[in-house]
Amino acid sequence: MMSEHSDDDEHDEHDEHDDHSGADPHFFTDPMRMAAAVEALVAFLQDEVTFADPAAVSASAAAYVAELVALDGEVAALVASIPEERRVLVTNHEVFGYFADRYGFEVVGAVIPSGSTTDGVSAGELAELAEKIVEEGVPAIFADASSSDDLIEALAAEVGDVIVVELYSESLGEPGGDGATYVEMIRTNATRMSSALA
Repeated sequence: MMSEHSDDDEHDEHDEHDDHSGADPHFFTDPMRMAAAVEALVAFLQDEVTFADPAAVSASAAAYVAELVALDGEVAALVASIPEERRVLVTNHEVFGYFADRYGFEVVGAVIPSGSTTDGVSAGELAELAEKIVEEGVPAIFADASSSDDLIEALAAEVGDVIVVELYSESLGEPGGDGATYVEMIRTNATRMSSALA
């Protein structure tokens, strides 16, 4: 059955959904921001919803916030093994700004320079980013585990002496594997970053 919308309309709607101009929506890369979000969400729900056991909801939320605080400490300890001058991130698209702010990284660049995963990138922009990677001495660039890595592999080939490491930035990992939960996702990303950059 044909949609009432034209292909152009559907493309525009998709672009609007993926357009991250303005506020950066990737606050979830910082576990302490997630802890604050959990606390705010639970407070809101307790004001708006009648729970059969509100004490259990509070206890569950407090336990999860404690897990996120502990996770923040784990990530900080992993990052401590990376010399400050090597705390640089080049990713497939801009997603780790809050992570970088929290843990003292510099975001050197992204293959797709806006927050949108649908924007195109020119050969000239890739070449420019490759030059920056060489100038900064970046040892690793980071791809998203759930997205096509063609562009980032092309960038790695342009640079030469650089490794490509997959991170979870747009989705969780498979059940039972690395990145299967939010906590595992952040822990796995931090572990892979520290291994690649230390």
